[in-house]
Amino acid sequence: MKPLLCCFLLLSGGFLHSQTQQQLDSLEHLVPKKNGKEKVQLLNDLTFYYHENNAEKAIRFGEQALKLAKTLRDDRMLANTYNDFSMPFHTRGDFQKSVELNQAALNIRLKLRDTMGIISSQAKLGSAYNELTQYKKAQQAYNEAIRLARIKKDEGLLLHLYQNSANVLEISGYVQQALEMQKDVQKLALKSGDTSLIINNYGNLGNCYRKLKNFPKSREMYLKAIPLIKEHHKLEQLSMVYQGLGVLERDAGNTDLGLEYYKKSFRLYKQIDSKTGEGIVAVNIGNSYKDLGNFDSAEVYLKHGLELVKDTRSFRQTLLAYRALAELEIKKKNFEKATEYLKLQSQFQDSVSLHQGNEVLSEMFTKYEVAKKEQELAESEAKIAKNRFYKAVWTGVSATLFLFFILVFLFFRHKRKLAQEELIRTKQEEQFLREKQLNEQKLSISRELHDNIGSQITYLISSIDNLSYLDEHHENLNHQLRNLSDFGRNTMLELRSTIWAMNLEEGTTDTLISRIESVKSKIPIPVDIQNNLKTNYPLKATELLNLYRVTQEAIQNTLKYAEAKQVIIRFEETNPGFRMTVSDNGKGIQSATPDGNGLRNMRYRCEQIGASFELHTQPGQGTSVSCTFSHLSY
Repeated sequence: MKPLLCCFLLLSGGFLHSQTQQQLDSLEHLVPKKNGKEKVQLLNDLTFYYHENNAEKAIRFGEQALKLAKTLRDDRMLANTYNDFSMPFHTRGDFQKSVELNQAALNIRLKLRDTMGIISSQAKLGSAYNELTQYKKAQQAYNEAIRLARIKKDEGLLLHLYQNSANVLEISGYVQQALEMQKDVQKLALKSGDTSLIINNYGNLGNCYRKLKNFPKSREMYLKAIPLIKEHHKLEQLSMVYQGLGVLERDAGNTDLGLEYYKKSFRLYKQIDSKTGEGIVAVNIGNSYKDLGNFDSAEVYLKHGLELVKDTRSFRQTLLAYRALAELEIKKKNFEKATEYLKLQSQFQDSVSLHQGNEVLSEMFTKYEVAKKEQELAESEAKIAKNRFYKAVWTGVSATLFLFFILVFLFFRHKRKLAQEELIRTKQEEQFLREKQLNEQKLSISRELHDNIGSQITYLISSIDNLSYLDEHHENLNHQLRNLSDFGRNTMLELRSTIWAMNLEEGTTDTLISRIESVKSKIPIPVDIQNNLKTNYPLKATELLNLYRVTQEAIQNTLKYAEAKQVIIRFEETNPGFRMTVSDNGKGIQSATPDGNGLRNMRYRCEQIGASFELHTQPGQGTSVSCTFSHLSY
């Protein structure tokens, strides 16, 4: 089985949390809009984000990034690009390409003396060499990364590197030693809260316990990893855990259950385009079908797996595939074919040294034990506890400062709100005083008009009436006197209307209609008032007076010129607002462009109060004028 490696892939700039597909789509749309270093960084980020779930797409972005980075004369960015570009090849199982790219990144970082970058490249090289079964080179790379991490005193980094070194020990047969290292890593991983490290550690412990035949403990470790993996959407790690459970159940004699886990793993590897994982699990599925006696299915999966692991140069798995096919042919009694597969296995084994580097591995474990005694993991625990303490302190301080700034913000916002309310209140009081003064002036003027001008006009009318009775034989004189008397009465009526409006601070459409009702009896032809309003709209005194004057003017024009038999005054909704229309059934206006003083006065009064004026007339079909309110005073 492929080991559940941590594959410690340090990033060159980016961040580790997962991205939603919507966010990735947004990043992809930005690529054509970027240039230079910004474009390279964006392409590198996309390469990293896609490397686990869509290796082919990640490689396309990586190719673009590398081509552009080579033209920018920025060695650090070029090294980061090689670093990120290697990751999808690792996922696909092209470990030789991964080695080439990481070696290119390492060469640049050595020149730059970029310690953290060197650690990242060495860690990736160790992982790739391990997959190529070049254990000596793998452990040398990990040892150099560990040495530099110790110099940097980066405990988290060391934990990841120790975990990867333990994986190499496990694969090489030092299972008990690997288990001890993984247990040490687990203690610190759980205390540090590093989710990625915890997930990998559960899987690696499951591998060690399984190889030591402690199946219950192995199953416990694998199952603990699954909820964390699903929570963080790590598809490759989930496929590895299902693969581990498949091997475990098959080794424990539960072949049917193991086959179910293998198939889950197989589907996930295909989804993320991991050819190595797909090939390894295909061989495992073939072996399971072989154990169950389903030889046809076994042959299909074994041959498919052999093809994939050969393409990805997974040497250990290639040998296992040849061996499995030979065993299958033996079970089928096809000994000639079985012999061919055994020869291929032998030839392939001769070309690859699978047992290299045992001295290096022993030396590595010794160095680990010495380092463990020198530094001891208790010191790491103390540092982690210290970091937690500082983190807690800073969290508390940050929370206090945040709360303080929130309180200050709320205080000044409240203070500003009070100031605004005070300003509004002051303006309202000033407006109220101005309106009060204006109303007092209006009342004073209306009393003056009523008491002085009104009484004088009344006296004038009475005097003219008396003169008309003195000499009944002078008809022309009496006619003129009666006209003067009528004019005086009309003037008095106009004055009363003005005083009526001035005495009102405000009113409504009902107020206006009531006023028109009160005077319609003085009009010599029938007046029909139609109120179709659902709302009693508020009106200012000026609006009441102007609408009343428009009504008066329209009726007077009808009486003078229209020869009409009826006047209709209609109020109707317009949404928003309302329309007042005065219409007659007279002969209409004969002029093509009517523009008398009366019409101009009506238009002016309408527009003065924010309404719109309309005139409709046709010869022989009467005339109508409308005043439409769209923006009411309320």
